[in-house]
Amino acid sequence: MARIEKTVFISYRRKDISWALAVYQYLTGQNYDVFFDYTSIPSGDFEQIIVSNIRARAHFVLILTPTALDRCSEPGDWLRREIETAMDEKRNIIPLFFDGFNFGSPNVSAILTGKLSTIPRYNGLDIPSGYFMEAMERLRSRYLNVPLDAVLHPIPFAVQKFVEEEQVAADKALEQKKEVIDELVKPAEEKLRAIDWRNLQSKFTTRVIAGIVTVVLLISLVTWGITNSGSDPPQSVPPEPTQTSSSTPTRTLPPESTDVPPPTLTVTPEPLTPTLTPLGIGSTLVSGSDGMTLLYVPAGEFVMGSDDGDEDERPAHNVYLDSFWVDKTEVTNAMYAMCVNDGKCEPPNATRSRDRGSYYGDSRFDNFPVIYMSWNNATSYCSWADRRLSTEAEWEKVASWDEKSQSKYKYPWGDDFIYSLLNFCDRSCAFNHTNTSWDDGYSDTSPVGNYPNGASPYGVLDMVGNVWEWVSDWYGLTYYNNSPSVNPPGPASGQYRVLRGGSWFDDMSVVQTFNRLSQDPSTSYYHFGFRCAMDAE
Repeated sequence: MARIEKTVFISYRRKDISWALAVYQYLTGQNYDVFFDYTSIPSGDFEQIIVSNIRARAHFVLILTPTALDRCSEPGDWLRREIETAMDEKRNIIPLFFDGFNFGSPNVSAILTGKLSTIPRYNGLDIPSGYFMEAMERLRSRYLNVPLDAVLHPIPFAVQKFVEEEQVAADKALEQKKEVIDELVKPAEEKLRAIDWRNLQSKFTTRVIAGIVTVVLLISLVTWGITNSGSDPPQSVPPEPTQTSSSTPTRTLPPESTDVPPPTLTVTPEPLTPTLTPLGIGSTLVSGSDGMTLLYVPAGEFVMGSDDGDEDERPAHNVYLDSFWVDKTEVTNAMYAMCVNDGKCEPPNATRSRDRGSYYGDSRFDNFPVIYMSWNNATSYCSWADRRLSTEAEWEKVASWDEKSQSKYKYPWGDDFIYSLLNFCDRSCAFNHTNTSWDDGYSDTSPVGNYPNGASPYGVLDMVGNVWEWVSDWYGLTYYNNSPSVNPPGPASGQYRVLRGGSWFDDMSVVQTFNRLSQDPSTSYYHFGFRCAMDAE
């Protein structure tokens, strides 16, 4: 019977030991049983120690840096033997990409022979610099939190003592290398704050001033020459277009200037005034607190969950919901700033986005979704706006249910994935799970309401992609097995809250209407946002 396992084997090249220690530290802190061979093991003990530990653990986490696979072509290479053993034992292999590792690099692809040629098919996880903890949360919630049918073998008695000694050695190494590991996992915002900007300014101010003076003089000379030549100035010749190879996806982040946001929308709050009577699908009202347009969702029954999904998405079951209103789009930077200015909301944990140094508080992005939102931030805002977070059931009905046909959709528009109807991880998204078949021009968030053709049957926008959206419920892995059939509120308590819809960071397998993500309610990332709802009566 398939079950969730919390046993992990970490495979790595010795030179990458600091990254391996950082992953080990995170996983053991999340109560995973992790084998990590910190000390050197005699070659004759490979079968007894390494193989038995791979066979005893469900997950095989592979640390990959640009040179990690270089020696895999050598006879008897340990890393290759570990990977091949994990393949033979049908373990859940999860490659982690550090320091710009890419399977498409020529020096890497040349090494991937034999069984190793299938490694790129495994669903790997990119670990961007400055976002280690965010990536680890994704590893825990999506890659390790999967039911497995793997047959696990007990560790031989003769090996158990060695395993305990390795754990002690690894824990001691964490203490000794604390400063190194802390620097590796330091958030991007802290790294930016640590830069001595005054020192940089003192180094380069003189050069910059000299450069400016030189440019001004050159412009003056050119202008004087044109003015006095009595002839037309020479026409500039556009540079030849540069072709780039499309055979291998690039991981280079596009410059910030490539995002050209639309004109800023001015939020003009109006009284809460329904536009249609009687109420039905298509009825709207405008919030007097933040100017958000809300759409009406009639009472009725729908199908929640999926029989084909993950364990926490099963089974599909009928749910009845009372009528309610829901925000047409995700809450924007401009809207959230109103709550902050009123002293009722805390500012986002960061004012940048993944690829933009300036985001929240920058008028160019007023109509983009507010990010770095925790569940606590979201509930504070919705309360200030005289609304609330939607329940998980309300969110899924809005995203997936077509009342006219009484049909459940995998995506808000239907069951077929259509690239042009959402902001997901396509060519503009610089990660290894990038879908290279499409490019929407956004390397992270896009303006709210940017994909009107991707609306749900109720007319609600951006229900999948762009940013993950917090809902009110506590997370329960098996909650669907016995949840109430009328207005389910979620479990009474728990450790994690639920997010829905996926984001710009995610691929097509994640941005589905029944997909669930669990996170600590105090957690905030560059792809976490929200929308609000309110009772209809």
